[in-house]
Amino acid sequence: MKLFILLLVTKACLCFDVPATSCKSDLSIDNDKYNVSETYHTDGGYPTDAHFDDDGNIFYIEAGSNFNGYYFNARIIPLNSTTPQNIPGLPEGVSYSIAIDKNNKKVYFSTGDGIFSYDYETQKATLMSKPNAKFNMISIDKDGNKYVTKNVDGIEEVYLLVGESKIRFKTLEALDEMAIDNKNNFYFIRDEKLFVLKSTLSLPIVLGNVTYDGMAQISFYEERVFVASNNLTYFHENDTRFMKIINNIPEKVSAIAFDKDGNFVLGLLGKLLHYKKHQCYLRKN
Repeated sequence: MKLFILLLVTKACLCFDVPATSCKSDLSIDNDKYNVSETYHTDGGYPTDAHFDDDGNIFYIEAGSNFNGYYFNARIIPLNSTTPQNIPGLPEGVSYSIAIDKNNKKVYFSTGDGIFSYDYETQKATLMSKPNAKFNMISIDKDGNKYVTKNVDGIEEVYLLVGESKIRFKTLEALDEMAIDNKNNFYFIRDEKLFVLKSTLSLPIVLGNVTYDGMAQISFYEERVFVASNNLTYFHENDTRFMKIINNIPEKVSAIAFDKDGNFVLGLLGKLLHYKKHQCYLRKN
């Protein structure tokens, strides 16, 4: 009799898929749920301008201060590592921005001592411009063109780099942050407002307000545009009327970057949080 009851219970259990994990998530974006999978501890500064390459390595700038004043160091977290590493060949303290050309598998660093590129074979950075080519931000469009910004009399100006020459991009100026999506649309922050200069338009348009206090990052995943600037907001490219705030961000956020699978990192003071998509498994009859 006991054996018969056990067989009935076993047979009944085979009719269900037991959930592999709970459905609790740390945050949600639309219908996607995410949990923190890793915490990467930095040296105490704010991670800014973070980027994934297609191999899963994370490049970012760490902004902080010490007895010598403010510093901006470019660092890498290699795939399958949780420890940020310095990048040999880069000057200390003056790396301001990172751009990744995924089509050509190139990584560029804009520094106070020129523009450097990353060599995947040697895992070192080498100078690729004149040492006096000092720019702040660097961005790359889908065709591999490089755009840089430079502060001239207090105004941040944008230039297109052509070899060692630079051509003024007069449509954009006096901006604080900039990013280019895969359709060659320019998104930027100016006067605590988010703008976009569409590749099909001649003048930028305002998308909404953002809180900006010196650190922010604009990033993209599929049809969504994300802005990390104190809080974390996003909207869909085909519906720019509403900017949504993502809840459950633990504190002030300074960077966001997505990998090719839609997982992402958030930069917060002293750390990067790695969020991965979370699958809920439901019982089936």
